Amino acid sequence: MRDRIELRAQNPVARCLLGQLIVPRIYYQVDWPQIADGPIDVLAIDRDGVGEAHLVDIRRNAPDALARIARLHKARAPFRWVAFLKGTEDETTVATLNAQEILYPADTAGRIGVFEIVEIAGGDLGANIRIKAERFPTPSYDLAAAFIASHQATIQFGGA
Repeated sequence: MRDRIELRAQNPVARCLLGQLIVPRIYYQVDWPQIADGPIDVLAIDRDGVGEAHLVDIRRNAPDALARIARLHKARAPFRWVAFLKGTEDETTVATLNAQEILYPADTAGRIGVFEIVEIAGGDLGANIRIKAERFPTPSYDLAAAFIASHQATIQFGGA
C-alpha cells in the first residue's frame, strides 16, 4: 500500500508540471507501456496529449526515490522525474544528488529530473523542481497517442 504523502504529492507535482507544459493531460497512478514494476505516479502528456510524455515516480524519502532511477532509465519517454519529501535525504543521498551522475544514462543524452515535495502551512503540500529534467532522445508519440485513446485524464484542459 502506498504512503499517504506519496499519494497526496501527486497533486502538487501535477500543479508544478502544469506551470511548465502547454495544455498537458495529467494522469495519476497509470501503467505506462514498456515500463516494469508497477504504475507511474504522475504522467503528463504535453500539448493536449500529442506532445512529450513526462513520467514521475514519487517516494516519501530520497533514498527510495533514487532507488527508482534505474527503472526510469529503462523507460520510453523523453522526460523522466523522481520526487521525494524534502528533508528526507541522508548524507549519501545528498552527495549522490550533488554529483548528479546517477541521473544521467550511461550511453545517451538526457537527465532524470528531481522534484522536492514540501510541507507548507495548513498541512498542504507543494512541489519544487530541484534538478530540471533534460530530454532523452526517446520519442514516445506513438505510445502517447495509444495511451490517450484508451485512458481518461485526471486533469485535462484541451479538446476532447
